[in-house]
Amino acid sequence: MLDLGRERRLFTGASRQALVLRDQGCAFPACGRPPRWCHAHHVVHWIDGGSTDHDNGVLLCGYHHRLIHHSDWQVAIVDGFPEFTPPAYVDPERKPIKHGQRLRQ
Repeated sequence: MLDLGRERRLFTGASRQALVLRDQGCAFPACGRPPRWCHAHHVVHWIDGGSTDHDNGVLLCGYHHRLIHHSDWQVAIVDGFPEFTPPAYVDPERKPIKHGQRLRQ
């Protein structure tokens, strides 16, 4: 079962494997950490009513998982893929960065 809804909080088994196939490691822009170093992160947090579904999950390494939780970076799933919006101090225009794109310099 890929989409667990609110039945379970943690991504496990097939649901995590689906994230691995899509993200192929940490989905944060320019990060190359492999899937085994990554956590499955709820885009809409479980505590806020988020579901444990493929379209609400993204793989993030420990560093980027903490960054998403404790900074102004935002992540969303757009057209089935993760998209990251940087804080204004990184990009004053806050242009979203699609999965697989590099950070603008």
